[in-house]
Amino acid sequence: MDTTDPGYDMNLMRTFVVVYETRSVTEAAQVLYISQPSVSYALGKLRKLFSDPLFLRGRSGLMPTPVAESLYPHMLQAIQLMDSVVQSATVFRASETTRTFRLMMTDLALMALFSFVVRAIQDQAPQAKVGVTLLDVAQLEDKLRRNEIDGAIAVPSFSPDVVVRDHLMDMPYVGVCAETHPRLSSSPTVEDLAAEQRIVVSGALGHQHVEQTLSRLHGGRESGIALPNYSVVDETLVATQSYCVVPLFLGDMFVKRSPVRKFILPVSLEPGHVGLHTLRRVAPSPPVEWLRHVITEALTAYPYPQHIGDYDDSWFVS
Repeated sequence: MDTTDPGYDMNLMRTFVVVYETRSVTEAAQVLYISQPSVSYALGKLRKLFSDPLFLRGRSGLMPTPVAESLYPHMLQAIQLMDSVVQSATVFRASETTRTFRLMMTDLALMALFSFVVRAIQDQAPQAKVGVTLLDVAQLEDKLRRNEIDGAIAVPSFSPDVVVRDHLMDMPYVGVCAETHPRLSSSPTVEDLAAEQRIVVSGALGHQHVEQTLSRLHGGRESGIALPNYSVVDETLVATQSYCVVPLFLGDMFVKRSPVRKFILPVSLEPGHVGLHTLRRVAPSPPVEWLRHVITEALTAYPYPQHIGDYDDSWFVS
């Protein structure tokens, strides 16, 4: 392949990468803000350059050929390098930027952390905008690669080849139940919990290990109450003789707004390791590096210990 061909340029590589990631000419055109014929034309030039069809139509969209599979990581790296070089050559001034910083967060992170984050960003970059979408674990890496988001605050870990993770804090879990629950004490036994109805909250929020542990404790029995998020857990506790396991800060929030209480769990649970996830780049992006610094600094003011070893039992009872 002759890479001096005038048709071999960054736009062709970017088109290839987006088609590879979306498996669709239509979606690629939407991501690139160009027409579908333009995407098809670029693919035609690439097929001629590499003497390979690159993508074949399948049941779930365009499927990459072995040649396309081998090209993708190299083209992706080339695009990321070029983007990073261009960004690095530009002086970033937070006080002057009108950039929109785009984050992914869970509903929990929004409730607990967003006020700290947005205040810090706007204190230093008053003209900047902040956009937040709800965390989608399955799409996070792709959205970082495509520069659709600048970072994500979440518990799950992702590929270290793609993502840089900055540790923000350890958030332990606590049991919660109605203040008037007749059987659960401030320190129930495993047998006590196993006999009670529990509320399960969607594992898509990154707390699957909690559900796995509690499912074993309950002998694999399905819960009678399953919720998509934590928004009405406290109201459900008050209405039922049930319990739920939640991140500590949320337990404290529930105690303040509803007649519920916290209790110490009789099982050991790995805390939620909350991290800031950004794209691993060959050359750093000044705006994203600034954002990383601002967020990590802002959350040092969060009123909970940053490391699990700094908690004692007094944190877990009302």
